[in-house]
Amino acid sequence: MRPRSNLRIAGAIHRRGEPGGTSFVLLRERRERTLAEWDERQLIARLRTRDLEALAEVFRRYGDAMTTLACSMLRDRSEADDVVEDALLRIHGAGPGFRGERGLRTWVLRIAANLCRDRLRRRKFDAGPVEDLEHVPGMSFDPVADWDIALDQRSVAAALERAIEALPAEQREAVVLRHRLGLSYAEIVETLGIPEGTVKSRLARALDALRDAMKEQGS
Repeated sequence: MRPRSNLRIAGAIHRRGEPGGTSFVLLRERRERTLAEWDERQLIARLRTRDLEALAEVFRRYGDAMTTLACSMLRDRSEADDVVEDALLRIHGAGPGFRGERGLRTWVLRIAANLCRDRLRRRKFDAGPVEDLEHVPGMSFDPVADWDIALDQRSVAAALERAIEALPAEQREAVVLRHRLGLSYAEIVETLGIPEGTVKSRLARALDALRDAMKEQGS
């Protein structure tokens, strides 16, 4: 398995130009502030030229979301890091062909989701320990109403992770996109390439299953 390399790639992207003095550091910081101020149209235009600084900005904006999706789907942080690295390479290679018909975030997440599906097809799904995901960015989800706030929240979170883990892959994918990453139905449709009715149906079945699972856990 390749080493975790998301941050290494992002760092390599930024290590361009002449190394050294304060003037270079200030210039780089000024350039990065400018990148952060780009609107989506400008960022897409730079991606289409295979600009590495634009790719770094994509990682800054959407890296956490890609990691959350990959961790939730694969249940393995090392594999998730590999997926994000692969996704960045795909984004860089496909940039010239991206016309922006769908939003940049949904395009980026669709690439990550497809890479996760490929990995799941290549191996028997084997979930990692829930505790391994404790520090994954954006890992928060509360589909069950009226939880007793006096309950041990860590135990509840672990039980919920096991329930999400037990969902069929297509339902788990929809839950992560909607309830962890906060995508709209329209964005999920674009990300997964399925009708809105299918998205809603998968979410409804998933939430019913999660509620039942949490009741069985006494949570």
